[in-house]
Amino acid sequence: MVLELVKDRGVWDSFVDASPYGLLFHGWDYMTVTARHTGYQLLPYGIYKGEELVCLAPLFFRSVHGVKTLFSPPPMQAVIPYLGLIPAKDFTALKLGKQEAIMDLVATDLSAEIDAISPHYFSLTFVPGLTDVRQFIWRGYTPKVHYTYVIDLTRPLETIWGDFHYKLRNKIRKAEKAGMDLVRSTDISDLYTALAGRFSQPDMNIPMISRRYFEDLFRAYPDHLAAYYLYDREGALTGAVATQEYKRFLLWMGTPRFESVHAGNEYLQWLLVRRARAEGYSYLENIGANTPDLNFFKSKFCSVLGMYMEVCRKDMVGTLAEWAYTSVFNNPRLKRRVVPYID
Repeated sequence: MVLELVKDRGVWDSFVDASPYGLLFHGWDYMTVTARHTGYQLLPYGIYKGEELVCLAPLFFRSVHGVKTLFSPPPMQAVIPYLGLIPAKDFTALKLGKQEAIMDLVATDLSAEIDAISPHYFSLTFVPGLTDVRQFIWRGYTPKVHYTYVIDLTRPLETIWGDFHYKLRNKIRKAEKAGMDLVRSTDISDLYTALAGRFSQPDMNIPMISRRYFEDLFRAYPDHLAAYYLYDREGALTGAVATQEYKRFLLWMGTPRFESVHAGNEYLQWLLVRRARAEGYSYLENIGANTPDLNFFKSKFCSVLGMYMEVCRKDMVGTLAEWAYTSVFNNPRLKRRVVPYID
């Protein structure tokens, strides 16, 4: 096995397209845009077995005042919830023993590179479905479990509807009778305005991104990123959400409840469930299962609880840096004073 930096965009994106674990987050343009806006250095590693590329491992490196951090993905408050490894397209078809052998070789080479970089804090978060992290645990990394909501779209629509909480169904029926208009757009103006209002609340974390970050992403992926707006008969906005539509239908970023008599966000999500199923997606993922304030709303859709894994390692300097980030620098009130994340 040989670990090298992949410099060919075409090779990288072709591998991501072919792998069942490759998501839009892994796209070459997506990662380079993210690196540019977050100040991290992108390290797009590829692991080869002979001449064959068997796995990709995008890492993001940053050194601030001598504190070195290495992430996949970089911390952005779930704007990118997971990244991690991307095995080859035939990985899932292999027998378990061969899968374990490949993961052992990948973990060996990647751990050697991590040791060479010697970050004070390291975190690697895998995509849902890639949950075997034993090789990293055996090498001293600490595992963490995260969750995501998933709706199985291969079932009949009536079955999906029947799984919704009865109060949610009642709200959706009332909203449907009110007559609303769903608009798919690449214009993020109204969405970002709503997000800015959401993060202006004193108790909310501010994402470390700007409007230009979203604009660059939408410009790079006009066919796979979309902003959905729901308007009532008077033309007032009652719901908005950003989606990713690539291999899976992902409810990526939502907005708080709008001032409206109608259940806009509930009805909007029901319309998107129907749309995603009609377009042939196998399931819809609704990010937010790790946020207590969102669980009450999202669980009403009776989604399946999916799981994804993170492995991390930190020394004493990394532990102190983590505390400073979560307790001081990431304090919403302080960030509003010193960093213009919302513009």
